[in-house]
Amino acid sequence: MAVTHMAYQTMLRQINLQDIYIQQAFEFYRDRYCNNDEIQRFVSTSSAIPDELRDHAFIGLCDRALGLEIPSARTIEGGAIRGHYQHCGLFVPSGGELFRGCVVFPEFDDNTGQFVSAVGYRFGRVREWQKPVVHWTKPQPDQLVMDGLNTVRKMVHAKAYH
Repeated sequence: MAVTHMAYQTMLRQINLQDIYIQQAFEFYRDRYCNNDEIQRFVSTSSAIPDELRDHAFIGLCDRALGLEIPSARTIEGGAIRGHYQHCGLFVPSGGELFRGCVVFPEFDDNTGQFVSAVGYRFGRVREWQKPVVHWTKPQPDQLVMDGLNTVRKMVHAKAYH
């Protein structure tokens, strides 16, 4: 039985590793925040953080710990994990965390059951090249996979007719 292109897309959405990694990152950030009294005080007193976010249900802290927990990019496992984080935008191309030095406020979409965006507010010293507020939006679902499938389809089609 042949699997149609649309059926394959549906199947890919059900096992999207990117969503799993995004969920794990924000859960990790949440755990770091819950275990840091100093950052909790910062959130409750900082004029940089809007009042409506102070009671956010899933506040997180990005303090470089996630990047230090993941195996080196030189290993197969570490390279794969870091690649997923770079593709979804939570890690920058140089390998660091997008929200490094930020208190993070992710937005959860109840309809999809996934994190879809986040905003981070820097704490401590903000260097002149850094933005004090960092925004992230989840990339379109399966975009990398679909781009790859389309490229392969074009290559196969071109070889079949030459």
